[in-house]
Amino acid sequence: MKTPAIDKDFDPARMHPAPDRPFPAKPFREAEIMWRRLSLMWCRLSLGENPVAFANPSTKPSTMPVALVAWSALGIALNVGLARFAYGIVLPSLRRDLDLNYLTSGSLNAVHLLGYLVGTLAAPSLARIIGLRTLLVRAHVLVAAGALLCAITPHGISDGIPDGTLNGTLNGASGPLVLGVGRLATGIGAGGGIVAILVAALGAVPARERPFVSAVVWSGIGAAVIVCAFAAPLLLQSASGWRVSFAASAILALAISIFFPATGFAANQPQASASLDRPAAAATHFDAAQLLTPRWWFLVATYLLFGVGYIAYATFAGAQFAAAHIQPSIVGLTWAAFGVAVIVGAALAVPVLGATRIKRFALFGAMACGSLGSFVLGAFAPEDSAGATLGGAILVGLGVAATPTIVSAYARERCSAEDYAKAFSYATAALGIGQLVGPVAAGALADHFGMAAVPSFAASAYSIGGLLALCDAVAARSTTHNAASAILQSTTSHGKD
Repeated sequence: MKTPAIDKDFDPARMHPAPDRPFPAKPFREAEIMWRRLSLMWCRLSLGENPVAFANPSTKPSTMPVALVAWSALGIALNVGLARFAYGIVLPSLRRDLDLNYLTSGSLNAVHLLGYLVGTLAAPSLARIIGLRTLLVRAHVLVAAGALLCAITPHGISDGIPDGTLNGTLNGASGPLVLGVGRLATGIGAGGGIVAILVAALGAVPARERPFVSAVVWSGIGAAVIVCAFAAPLLLQSASGWRVSFAASAILALAISIFFPATGFAANQPQASASLDRPAAAATHFDAAQLLTPRWWFLVATYLLFGVGYIAYATFAGAQFAAAHIQPSIVGLTWAAFGVAVIVGAALAVPVLGATRIKRFALFGAMACGSLGSFVLGAFAPEDSAGATLGGAILVGLGVAATPTIVSAYARERCSAEDYAKAFSYATAALGIGQLVGPVAAGALADHFGMAAVPSFAASAYSIGGLLALCDAVAARSTTHNAASAILQSTTSHGKD
């Protein structure tokens, strides 16, 4: 059958061909199809309609839970965008105020991510005991308390206390200690809060809408970075800029704990979610032992290395900009471009996940963007600081929200609705381990070899992760082929009976 031609009049039914209707052979035409699908999605979301109803024109449109999706995106903006990327933006002023070296600066971010790992692993059990909504509320109250503690962190050395004395040493250590406790608390709360947010948001919509909802929710990272970009000159030049950032995070966390919609949690019960899941024949029971199988191992390992690479960039990008003596206005522009790229990357992940031929390679593409962006920053920053930082930021940003969007979709396809919270918790725990290693290792390298070592380290992590993503694509194809063969054989045997 010939490939249907694309007319000037847009026909949504052609944007998702039937199984017997092949995708366009020309890559540019396929890219055009993806872009048109994406445009229609955003239009339908703005109207509160089902953004992907055209995937099956015979399906009756459903109402998109706009409030739930919007608040979920705000939660991701807080727990990832502000908690991690804003920390990188304010790190130069934070280091000056508390007299920190790069290793200590990276360790303080690692403490936050250690808490995130603990919160993520504890989230499924806590959700069964106290309920998903109660978990979300209490997690964000803890985030608010931790952020407030960070905002009131004492200075490194107080006036009138000589440096080098016992009192001066103890007083100088109190600042990083208090900040570390606050960062640990925000990390634990963020870990539990993110699991609750994603399970509620993705469980409230049908399976065909989940890639789009996941992309919108994760694009909250980019929105937070854009806001921080406009405030970058103030945050960098003001001595109390980093305190303002933490105080704003505390206020936002309290708002989420109070106003987050309750409707999404009622729709997220396993009984209700099961009807939205894939066919029972494709769903598999998930347990920890499956993490060692090719179906999960390559995916989880790739996610771990993504955590290493992106958090190394996010933690020390601001410090590298300062070391290169880039003007605050250019720094703000770079972070704004980074935030826009994060949103664009998450949006582009949606049509890619809907394209059968290239869906398996979506994760590799996201990791390749991070690898190339880190390489550009490390290789060309000494000669062209402004151009290299801007280009590198855009490339890294394209993969920052796209990667968790893709991993969420992959994980959701590889387990049942009842097992998704557990499976996603394990995947996020792997991300947390990578985020724990990344800032400490990058900080140690920066202290010994200079800031130029950080982007090289990030590029190496991204590159190895990209190779593992290719292995995952091969393993996914093999698993899908075996499952299809088994279903075909079962159908044939039943037909003979």
